[in-house]
Amino acid sequence: MIPVRRLNHAVLYVRDLDRACAFYRDLFGFEEVARERSVMAFLKAGGSANHHDLGLMAVGPQAPSPPRGSVGLYHLARPASDRSCSSDRTSIIPTSCPGGNRSPTWW
Repeated sequence: MIPVRRLNHAVLYVRDLDRACAFYRDLFGFEEVARERSVMAFLKAGGSANHHDLGLMAVGPQAPSPPRGSVGLYHLARPASDRSCSSDRTSIIPTSCPGGNRSPTWW
């Protein structure tokens, strides 16, 4: 697990709310603090003073993916308290920034 100390605030569209909550809980240590039906979940980073740091909004399993190169969020990066991770899921986490910066980028 890569524990996140604080994200401050981000909201992401997701296809599957339960799967997304499990991903952020299991990989980054977020705690689900509230849920609005099966449409929106609010998660808090460990040690954060915020009510929630991450909002996940379900848009359904058939939601289209944005075309590669389209306008939108590319990535978020915040310091993590532990950058070691033995999870199989690390393969979906970007490990470098554009422009040749090879320092880790943690979602």
